[in-house]
Amino acid sequence: MRVVRTVLGDIDPKDLGVTDAHDHLIRTGGPEVLKDHDFLMDNVDKAVQEAQYFATGGGKAIVDMGAVTLGRDIRKLLEVARRAPVHIIASTGFHMAEFYDTRIHWVVKYSVDQIVEFLVADVREGIDIHDYMGPIVERSKAKAGVIKVATSYGHIAPFELKAIQAVALAQKETGALISTHTQFGTMALEQLELLKKYGANPERIVVGHVQRNPDLWYHKKIAAAGASVMYDGAYRVKYYPDSSRVELIQGMIKSGYGKQIVLGVDAGRASYQKAYGGGVGIDYDVTVFLPRLREEGIAEEAIRDIFVPRRGGMEYLPRRGGMEYLHNPARLFAMEA
Repeated sequence: MRVVRTVLGDIDPKDLGVTDAHDHLIRTGGPEVLKDHDFLMDNVDKAVQEAQYFATGGGKAIVDMGAVTLGRDIRKLLEVARRAPVHIIASTGFHMAEFYDTRIHWVVKYSVDQIVEFLVADVREGIDIHDYMGPIVERSKAKAGVIKVATSYGHIAPFELKAIQAVALAQKETGALISTHTQFGTMALEQLELLKKYGANPERIVVGHVQRNPDLWYHKKIAAAGASVMYDGAYRVKYYPDSSRVELIQGMIKSGYGKQIVLGVDAGRASYQKAYGGGVGIDYDVTVFLPRLREEGIAEEAIRDIFVPRRGGMEYLPRRGGMEYLHNPARLFAMEA
């Protein structure tokens, strides 16, 4: 039986609904916060409020893409999930090497097999309440539903290469989706090549942040390799205007890759979230970007693949021949129980 693994338990994929496939609700500390306090998002009440904005706009699920030992707090995230009117999927896995002390971190010292054990346990048993900061491991009942891995700008560091191998093997064992971080959209094809080399299924991989490298040819190469693309970073005009995301979506649909697109706001700073006084909000894609896609002439069938608008039962549609219809996030996040 295929399920989507949320922190409150497994659900039927058809119940997932409109999904923000890459975002951040809780981050309690870590190197990112030390570098810039704007990354600190440790207030449960504000996280619940932000999730409520998303739900009011039609959203039903948020994927919290926190990385291991970088401020994950599963107890706080569980409290958010219990109070917020949305499903929450938690991640395990790793960010870029620059956010770890690669001289002494346990990823450097442990074997690949030992690292795989930790990742698999997060998915199958429950996320460590201490976020593997050690030495004691105490597992919560909340399990991870996605595995994260990342690479640096224009290169793959040794730390990241080891993480890629471990993540690929963990996916091979659990079937969980791999969601990647690319720095400014670079190294996407190299990520895929390595993940496949170590046994990952490219159809169970989403390559993230590639909208920062808005080269349609490049994105089609990613999709042709079997993976999906994540267009996140909504309203980041300091990089590219939203018209760039629209054009990429139009180009991918025209090229036959509309079923390999997922969206996320990636509001990973307090200043990006309305609950903290910011101006974008996790609800941006459902309240602002979705109407724009309609105005730009994106077909409803393509919009259903990406969003599954909550009207008239569109969340679960029969296809010709009686086959079940699942939108892109439900299809990707579904795994064998």
